[in-house]
Amino acid sequence: MIPLEQFILEIWKIRAAQPTYRLGGSGVDGTCDCIGLIIGAIRRAGGTWPGTHGSNYAARYEMAAAPGGLGPIGNSVDLSVGEVVYKVRRPGDAGYDLPHKYCGGDLLDFYHVGVVMAVSPLKIWHCTAGADGGGIRVDLKLGKWSWAGRLARIDYGKEGGGLPMEEQETGRATAWVMAANGEPVRLRQLPGKHSQTLAKIPVGTGVQVLETGSQWCTILALGKRGYMMREFLRMETHEAGEAR
Repeated sequence: MIPLEQFILEIWKIRAAQPTYRLGGSGVDGTCDCIGLIIGAIRRAGGTWPGTHGSNYAARYEMAAAPGGLGPIGNSVDLSVGEVVYKVRRPGDAGYDLPHKYCGGDLLDFYHVGVVMAVSPLKIWHCTAGADGGGIRVDLKLGKWSWAGRLARIDYGKEGGGLPMEEQETGRATAWVMAANGEPVRLRQLPGKHSQTLAKIPVGTGVQVLETGSQWCTILALGKRGYMMREFLRMETHEAGEAR
């Protein structure tokens, strides 16, 4: 099984690449779709996805057994980081389009899927189409997300374990580390290229920005407070748009 921490890190890395939406994409060619965000992260972490590239397949064959299995959401407090959430249509609903191969079961159309990246405040990341080419969006409310559960291929460990340090401490990450060459970026003790290196932060790591400057930002990364050049930080934008 894939550790939750690694799964979350790979989700960050896919988003850092800013993929556009393409049905069937999984983050390997600059494109992604909703289930592709999850499949891509699992594969990047060394796992496999032997079945169909689809959210209905995932809901029926890739969810953990109870407890923690797929079920209706009571409220956002019921969720935990790394769980996946679904939007569901029922027979008779507008847009209902359950593939025929799943019509012998519950008849629910799990038409869109996202990943819970924070609970307080709530952040659900999902890849969706849009006039701008689409991409990974952040929902801050449950809205139409109505079912949730844990993936069978992810090791969630103990409650709250395996999360990036800044997520455990604040419930949010306001930027993520990026570099064109893919190499880790230095976190420095003071704002200057010759200052002592406190840590090398992997590309895709979520960080909390404490202060911003024209060239350097004060950040909290992997439990360490230090300085990083602003050019290596992609600030998070909060988008609460609904999926298609």
